[in-house]
Parts: sequence; structure tokens; C-alpha cells
Amino acid sequence: MTDLLFGTETEYAFACLPEKNKSGRGELVSRLLENAHSRLIHLPSLGSSGMYLLNGSRFYLDCGLHLELAGPETSDPWSTVRYVEAGHRIVENLIASLDRKSLRGDVMCFRCNVDYSGTDSTWGCHESYLHRSPRRGWQAQLIPFLVTRLIFTGAGGFNPRSRGLEFSLAPRLTYFRNLVGESSTNDRPIFHTKSESLSSGFGRLHVLCGESLCSQTAGVLKIGATALVVALADAGFNPGSSVQLVDPIAALSTVTRDIACSEKLVLDGGRSLTAIEIQRRYLEQATAHLHDGSLPDWAGEVCRLWRQVLDNLEAARDAADQPLDWTIKLKLYANHARSLGIRWDELAALNEAIANSEAALAGAAALEGRTSLESLLHTKNAIPKALRPVETQLESRGLTWDDVRILIENRSKLFETDMRFGQLGLQGIFNTLDRTGVLNHRVDAVGDIEAAMTEPPPGGRARVRGEVIRRLSGMPDMRCDWQRIVQFKDGLVLDLSNPFVNEELWKPAGSADLDGAVLSPDQAGFLDRVLWNTTETSVYSQRVQAYECYQHGDYVAAEQLLRACVAAGYELASNRCHLARSLLMMDREAEARAEVEQAWAACADAYDYVPPRILFLRCLFAMLDGADYTAFLGQIKALLNSNGARMNWTIHPVIDHLRSRLGRKNHRFLIALADALSETRSVQKLERFREWREATIPGAAAA
Repeated sequence: MTDLLFGTETEYAFACLPEKNKSGRGELVSRLLENAHSRLIHLPSLGSSGMYLLNGSRFYLDCGLHLELAGPETSDPWSTVRYVEAGHRIVENLIASLDRKSLRGDVMCFRCNVDYSGTDSTWGCHESYLHRSPRRGWQAQLIPFLVTRLIFTGAGGFNPRSRGLEFSLAPRLTYFRNLVGESSTNDRPIFHTKSESLSSGFGRLHVLCGESLCSQTAGVLKIGATALVVALADAGFNPGSSVQLVDPIAALSTVTRDIACSEKLVLDGGRSLTAIEIQRRYLEQATAHLHDGSLPDWAGEVCRLWRQVLDNLEAARDAADQPLDWTIKLKLYANHARSLGIRWDELAALNEAIANSEAALAGAAALEGRTSLESLLHTKNAIPKALRPVETQLESRGLTWDDVRILIENRSKLFETDMRFGQLGLQGIFNTLDRTGVLNHRVDAVGDIEAAMTEPPPGGRARVRGEVIRRLSGMPDMRCDWQRIVQFKDGLVLDLSNPFVNEELWKPAGSADLDGAVLSPDQAGFLDRVLWNTTETSVYSQRVQAYECYQHGDYVAAEQLLRACVAAGYELASNRCHLARSLLMMDREAEARAEVEQAWAACADAYDYVPPRILFLRCLFAMLDGADYTAFLGQIKALLNSNGARMNWTIHPVIDHLRSRLGRKNHRFLIALADALSETRSVQKLERFREWREATIPGAAAA
């Protein structure tokens, strides 16, 4: 088969200490980018921030003023890990080159995943996988895998939303509460529907639910196993068909807390399997296709590592000696907690006591003002009557309020340890442990990380990009992105839209066909056309902007942006559905109805969540007309049997806008139906409505 390609994007957190002298975030960012421009061989990005480096990667400033480094396209998981670590060293060197005196402190950079200060900020490591076939139906195939792969891809740490101290296999996944969606900053989904392919003729699966890892073993297996499952789905083998989870969001929560990896997850049909057992089903699928040309040559080696890690996790329930991030942290943090006097083995009881105490204090009418548990224990005041039941529970476990106080007063030290674990440079805890030789995480095939800082991968467009950057860096009027390099001075374009291209082919700008746009050699017009042509990248950005406009009530701007998406032929069913939503908010109902009918005609190639939305709107129109809508409900009921049919949907404003015309009963029902299209757990609420209970699935006998 043709080689696979994939890559990662690592987000970095950074700070300047001591805190009282720290420079503003904007100043730090400015200094870092200045250093990058002056020290790194690069070409500036075309139409966006940042730069492309001579190893084929991209370094830039992402939203939220955080640094991000996207590695080059690679064709095996060992190379991916090599370039991730090379990226860490590039960023580490930039940090080290800052002038400490002028900044009045030390700048530290972290490959961490969550912020424990209460901001709900996260920093992730996203993954991208090239594919050839349409992704219709992939949600159902990949979601069970993504939920359960945490047993080897979890970074480890603590639940940032717990008021106690709750160890988590994957702290960042605490913020993932949606099944399917396209947002990457809010309402993060397990299955990300981002459609920005960054290439011609191929799709790109963007995996959002990942974390930055330190262990090479974990990194290789994360990329390798996921790439194989994507390849199986791409080949039409449906690798997840036998392990469909009844409630993936609940399963995700279970897996993140299950350090024994032994909790049963409920599947369709009433069966239950552990996360390890579900991963074994995917491994069996990969092993069965090792020799039929469906998988790359390196698949066998990844399958051997996959099986070894699963066997080790199953055999050693405490997993203390496994070379994974979360297992390394589990042993380290347990020892550290005990040294602080925390009863680590009683964390569950202590966490329960803290939660029950805070609930009791919040509801105690006899207390004057707000009294926190922490202040009560710190001052050693008499325990109020409201907390007597909690005290009894503690005593039954041989615990005292002093045990609770020690945990509360020392939890911040554990949080700091977790931040410092992934710190770049010599002071990082993981790096310190690694230098002493006490960790067994390294994988020989990862190879020369130092060389990867300046050398691109050996094949594909990343090699071509890196070689051109090495040769032409510093020349005026040069710009680069994933799909092209532009030389404005001579009016030339190097087309890199084919991710497997292996040679330079420069074309005059006047005749170069870039995604259908014939460009002018005039630099100003040339740049404008490159930045705003009808490529999938720019159209996707328009759709994102349209959603933001809709969210802020600018329906006119949303309409204009969505009509541009439709004119470009981009995801017609979905965008016509979005367009109808905006039109309804502007009371242009006739146009909205027309868009919905055209969306229905175009939904054959849409994602699984789109047809139920269109049917919802058809149901809404039928209600407004006083017509029978039960047939639409039956179709929706049939479609909801697929996990991929649900994705967070902001349709409540439309329902509320039409409330006076719908009437109270219909309004309540549509709210419940909209919630069911957004998340699995809301489907049961529909059973309270007679029209839903009596709706017949097409082809099924009437009840």
C-alpha cells in the first residue's frame, strides 16, 4: 500500500519566575518570536503567523498566546516521536537564549497538559493522520479506540476539577465532554470533525483528544496504533464494529480514573469489556491484516509493542513499573505524597469526605457567611454540626480531620510536581530521572534527535520543503505554507499540495493552478489570491468565522460567510443547515426552508450527525405548519442508533426565537430533541414525550 503520513502539533506553556518580577505574557511572546526569527533558519509563513523550519516543521503562535510547534509529515511512528523531541529541543534552545537580566527572571517552558490554578486552560498534543476514503461512519469505528487508548497514551497527573487529590490517567481528557464536534477550544469532542486537509486529493483526520508525552514507548505506541486503526477504517474494515460503547463520555470518565485498567465498560447489546480488552479487539483486527497489503511494513513491530504493553498492564494491576507516562508518575507521586504525610491509599475516602464536607457547608443554613473547609481545618475551630456525618465516615476508615487537612494543605505541592515533570531543560523532573538511567522508556528506533532539529524526514513533501528552506532562507519575498512555497520576486510557486511529492517543480504564477485559482504575477494581487482562494483551508476558516458570528448574533455576517462556503461546494449539507439556522434568526423562513430541502438533497456524503439535524428542521417546519411530523421523528430515531449521529449543536436560540409560534408543548419537545442530538445521555429524556415513544422507525412494525 502507499505509505501513511501523520504528524503532531505540540502546545507549550511557559512562565517567567520569580512571579513578582515576571514579564508580561505579551513581552515574553515577543522576545521568543524575535529569537526564533534571528536564530532559526526558516521561511516566513504565508498568510499566518510563524515560520517553517529547515527540518520541515512549523513554529508559530497560536490562539491564547501560547507557542506551538507542528512537526513535519512522517511515515512511521518512530520518526514522529523523533521530530516531537527535536521540537522540544528547538523550543528549549530558544528559551535558553533569552536575556535573563532584561526579563528579570528565568523563563521556563513546559510540555504539560492542564493548568491547576483554576483557569481551566489546557495544552495538548494534537495528531493528524492522512486518509484517502471519505470519513463517513468513522466516528463509530474510532471513538471506542480513542476512549480506551488512554491506558497507554495518558500523560498522568491529577484531575484539575477535583477539590481533593484524584490521580488521573489523562488529566486533559477531563475537559472532553462532547462526542463529536469541530471546536478545538471549547466543548472539546472525542471525535474532531475538522476538515482542513492541507493537501490535495487526501483527507486529514485531526485527533484532538491527546496529551503531550515524555515516554518514547508511549509516544511510539500512541502514533503507531492510532495510525493502524485509521488505516483499517480507511480500507473499509470497520475495526470498531464489535466494541460500540453505550455511553462513550461516561466510559471516558471511567477510564481516566481506573489505574487498575480493570473496570468494565458497557457495550451495545449488554456486554461489558475492560479498556484492555477493547484495545485487544483493535489489535486483533490489525494483526489479521498484517500481510494483505492494507497496512504499512512497520505494522508488525507496532503490533508487537501494542501486545506487550497490554499484556504488562493486565499482568501488573498496579502498573507501577511500566514505561508509560502515567505509570511512571503514579509511582513517583504516590511516594511523594506519602513523604508529605498524605494517606495515598485512602485518597478515595478523603476525596469523598472533602466533597461531602463542602456540600454540607454550602447547605448549612445555620452558618453565618461563607466558611470554607480549608479555613476551618487550618484554624482548628470546632467542627460544626453539619459535618458530624462526615466525621463518622472518616472514623469508620481510621481517618481523622487531620488527614483531610494534610491533603488540602499539600495538594498544591503535588500539582507543582506535575507541572515540573514535563518542564523542558535540565530542571525538568522527567529529564532528571531520564539522565540517571532509572527509566526504561527509550526506543532505539527513534534515532538521532539532534540531527532531526536541522534535517527533514527522508521522503515526501517535508523533505522537499526542508531542502528549499535551507537553500532559500533569507531571500526576500519568500513565503511558505504546508501546500506551497511562493517566490514573489520571480512570480513562482512550488506546488506541495501532493503530500508524497519528492521533487521540486516550480511554476510561473500566471499559470500555476493552485486549487483552481489562476494567480496573477503581480505581488499584491498574487498574495491576496493565495490567501483568499477557494481552498479547503480558507473555506474551513470561513465556516469557523460564520459560527463565531452566529454565536455573537451577527447573523448577516454569518450568512455571507456561509454562502461563500456553499458557493465553494464545501460540505454542502452541513453548511446549508447552518445557513438555514441564521436565516431563521432573521425571520427569513422561506429561504431557510429552501436551504433545508437542498441540504437534504446533498446529505448523502455528509457526516452522520448532519441528516438528523436536517430532519429536526423539517420537523420544526411541520410543527409551524400544523402538519404531521411523526415520519421525521421515526427517521431521527433510526439515525440516533449511531454514535456518530450526535454532535454539540447550538440550535436553542432558534427554538426560543420561534417559541410564540411553536407553542409551549412543541417548544419543550424540540428542546429535548435538540439536546438528544447533542449528547447521548439526553436521549432518555425524550421518552417522556408521547410523540417520541410512538414514532415508528421506517421499516419496523408499528407498536
